Amino acid sequence: MNNLTINFRNLFSVKTLDLIYLIIIGELIFALPFHISRFFRPALIEDYKYSNMSLGIAFSIYGITALISYIPGGYIADRLSPRYLLFASLLLTSLGGIFLLYNPSTLYLYFIYAYWGITTILFFWGALIKATRNISGDNQGLSFGALEAGRGLVASLCASAAVLIYSDNKILLLINSFSDKEISPLFSVILFYTIITFLSSFLILFFFQEKRTKFNKVNRNFLKKIFLNLKPIFLIAIIVLGAYSGYKGIDYYSLYFVSVLEYTKEEASLLVANLSYLRPISAILAGLIADRVSSKKCTTFLFLFLFLSYFSLSFLSNVKGLFFLLFFNFVISLVSIFSLRGIFYSLLKEVNVPISITGIAVGIISFIGYFPDVFIGPIFGLILDSNSGIEGFQNCFLFLMLVSSAGYIVSLFLPKKNNKLKY
Repeated sequence: MNNLTINFRNLFSVKTLDLIYLIIIGELIFALPFHISRFFRPALIEDYKYSNMSLGIAFSIYGITALISYIPGGYIADRLSPRYLLFASLLLTSLGGIFLLYNPSTLYLYFIYAYWGITTILFFWGALIKATRNISGDNQGLSFGALEAGRGLVASLCASAAVLIYSDNKILLLINSFSDKEISPLFSVILFYTIITFLSSFLILFFFQEKRTKFNKVNRNFLKKIFLNLKPIFLIAIIVLGAYSGYKGIDYYSLYFVSVLEYTKEEASLLVANLSYLRPISAILAGLIADRVSSKKCTTFLFLFLFLSYFSLSFLSNVKGLFFLLFFNFVISLVSIFSLRGIFYSLLKEVNVPISITGIAVGIISFIGYFPDVFIGPIFGLILDSNSGIEGFQNCFLFLMLVSSAGYIVSLFLPKKNNKLKY
């Protein structure tokens, strides 16, 4: 109990307000590209006349430009101030929301998502991870766990506010009172996300007090640091890939509940929404435990739990008496995935990757680790279209079991914890 108390005290000794700012912007940067389509997809299709196919293509384009941006973005994060990079990313992303307000054609929608793939990643992702690492000191696990937990909470709060704006007639009447033309509920939601993204850019610009770090020139010593750390960087990238593959697999849980467990669409959506609250709880607890025992040990055990849950789900069927066991394994998989997401970047300090190359390290890790954005959808689509009923889902879980086993094996080969921090 004393260890946990010490960790909570340490959280408030490591620039707590700066961490809160990073939590807020860490989710808001992705609100315009993802929240609107996630929570208001029927409205986008009905009001803006987009098809599911066109929205799917838009996200594929986003994924491609984002992947291209990870490595150069990491390099930029090692050269420039994170505060100004984060400010520019949020400001530029909010400008994309202005274009989305006016019902762009499908072609322009593709351009907007290609643009967002650059603005949300190139100047942002490496800078966010580096800024978090800089202010975290010896509490890397807790800080990254808090970052992931807080992002989940911010997403839920913003979504609740957006739904209220969309559905409350009094609020809509108030908004319309400021305009000569009638403003639709969807327009109001997009405007809401655009405004909070825009305002958050100035939050980080004026209030974030970043730790001063030396920005090394690209010289032989800098390149040598990257080369000497390629092995642990690559190992962490495989770990992120394993965890993120599981995270992408969560998108299919509601479909499983409808197709296999015979839930209604409403029941399945409500269940998955309620289960999503495991994200902040799991991430913060994983961070606390990781600082106490080590992120490497936590990662190894979490992948083992994830492997066992997928193994069970790959052969369990919807037989009377097995429902509790099925549900238990879904919960274990979610807790493991959310926990891994909360601590995998804390491994950077544990394997002694120098702070001075954090940006490029995160760029390489992200390029490999977030590649499931490209392949999970097509692979699962092919599997489910080729196998009807529970068999298709069991094959999907078999695939995820193999990926999680790779994460488990790689975690065993991570270098031992080194408390000496390099720069």
